[in-house]
Amino acid sequence: MLSFMTDSTLSDAAVNAALSQNWIEAIVINKRILQEFPKNIEAINRLGFALLKTGKITDGKQMFEKVLKLDPYNRIAGNNLKKINSLKKSTSDFIRECPVSPLLFLEEPGKTKIVECVNVASSQILSSLSCGQEVFFKLKKHGIDIRDAKGLYIGALPDDLSFKLLLFMKEGNQYTIHIKRIAKSCVSVFIRETHRGKKFINQSSFSGTTSYIPYAHEAIEHKSKEESDKEEDAEGS
Repeated sequence: MLSFMTDSTLSDAAVNAALSQNWIEAIVINKRILQEFPKNIEAINRLGFALLKTGKITDGKQMFEKVLKLDPYNRIAGNNLKKINSLKKSTSDFIRECPVSPLLFLEEPGKTKIVECVNVASSQILSSLSCGQEVFFKLKKHGIDIRDAKGLYIGALPDDLSFKLLLFMKEGNQYTIHIKRIAKSCVSVFIRETHRGKKFINQSSFSGTTSYIPYAHEAIEHKSKEESDKEEDAEGS
């Protein structure tokens, strides 16, 4: 049956197998994809993750090493390798605590959006982040910052999206945010709508348009949390 599937259909089947936690089927499907497309990084990462979930730690490690040969900056593979190399627990413990699932970034039309941040922090700060790491909104009067769990500034959302999400959150919408991609001077985040307030119950967060009034940006690149908070307090006084 698999032989009649297209690459796109096989990829969907691989994701569905993982969603159902059918790791054996996920291994079979991803191997099938790689027979035709041996450099498909997403399939290699999915295969590596499925192998880990079945306790095949060495085989999973080889998959992530293969990814890094193709893409030295791939964070999913890099983080999995770090976890494997520092493994001091039993295999069963590792399987339960296995890092970043490739399903974390499963897209849903209207409910999820990948956004490249603006005014990002220094490369030193970005290098401390990891793909899949949960981050948080810091709401300001005219924009939205992205911060880590300790409040460290990472970047900001573009003005038009900030304007829209501020309106939604004011009415009760809620979101989760995770790091999607990191490079030397850029970072993108994956935003997922998790709850809608009554006013926007029938409106998706990432579809349609909202009237946007531009405003003057102050230079905020690489600001510390304290500097940013002081400006916010001044704006509200």
